[in-house]
Amino acid sequence: MVHAVNGVSLEIRPGEIFGIIGETGSGKSVLGLSIPGLLPGNCEVGGSIVFKGTDLLRVDRKRLRHWRGSEIAFIPQNPATSLNPVLTIGYQVAEAIARFRKMQRRKAIAAQAAGLLRDLRMPAPEQKLKSYPFQLSGGMKQRVLAAIGLAGQPSLLIADEPTKGLDAIVRNQVVDMLHRMAQATGAAMLVITHDLHVAEALCDRVGVMYAGQLVEEGRAGDIFQAPKHPYTKGLLRSMPGRGMVPIPGTGPSLTEQAEGCAFYARCGERRPVCMSLRPALYASAGTPEQDGGVDPACAASGSDAAGSANAIDRTCAANEFNAAYVTKAADAMHAVKVRCFLYDSDSRSE
Repeated sequence: MVHAVNGVSLEIRPGEIFGIIGETGSGKSVLGLSIPGLLPGNCEVGGSIVFKGTDLLRVDRKRLRHWRGSEIAFIPQNPATSLNPVLTIGYQVAEAIARFRKMQRRKAIAAQAAGLLRDLRMPAPEQKLKSYPFQLSGGMKQRVLAAIGLAGQPSLLIADEPTKGLDAIVRNQVVDMLHRMAQATGAAMLVITHDLHVAEALCDRVGVMYAGQLVEEGRAGDIFQAPKHPYTKGLLRSMPGRGMVPIPGTGPSLTEQAEGCAFYARCGERRPVCMSLRPALYASAGTPEQDGGVDPACAASGSDAAGSANAIDRTCAANEFNAAYVTKAADAMHAVKVRCFLYDSDSRSE
């Protein structure tokens, strides 16, 4: 059984940009694909994905298909392969507008398409509608995907690696575009990226994933200025300008679930208790709304001595916090709550 994502619990609030960072293979994209139900058929999802008070795992496929695009939009990570090469940009954007905005008049649809591209600062938008994908730069293609995503005026926008393969100048333009999209629409936004500079510049809050687990969550400024989890510290030390020191070793196998911390073999702060204790995220003080986040899933961090009764009690309290948080998010009309367990059913052990 392959646990691509294991026990992740998070909330995205209206108008907020929430970033998911981590190494390749940590489960970021799988998490993003699970929300609109875009995972392959051999994947199974357990837990709950609560959107506007409704668990998406409990609704029928017809209703979920209706919500895709109109309420939940997904911007894939590779614009070069996501756009149809034999159809014009105008046709592809217009198709999304006609479907999600229920418009039929061609001139009105074309005007809406040009308006979307103009809002995203596409140069000469009317002319670009007549172009084919191969005639556009990487940054322009990314704007087209964003326009398609915004066509349905969604409440939640998921952007998977929006700056992948782009040079520094275009990357900054895309970051600015996403900022303006969030401010103009008021939609919640989930940004999945391995580019730590993008996450720092763009996101309000950040979650750090390792081996399919969420190991730290908090305000972006806190995460990048004062990381608490050893993995987050190592991830930031690998950035240019922070020493570019790689994290030793390789990630664990997702087919074998370790009893203790998944980062134990690579951690420079590990302690004996880490071999047997897998701590969960817990509230450091008050509620997440009051303190802006939760403390890391690490028995070795913080002021408590590892292995002490206090550390173990604190870890147990984390489970109660997560359960209460799920209930609270389910009552929030515009909150998006994810708490899921994903695995490849072809690899599931009997």
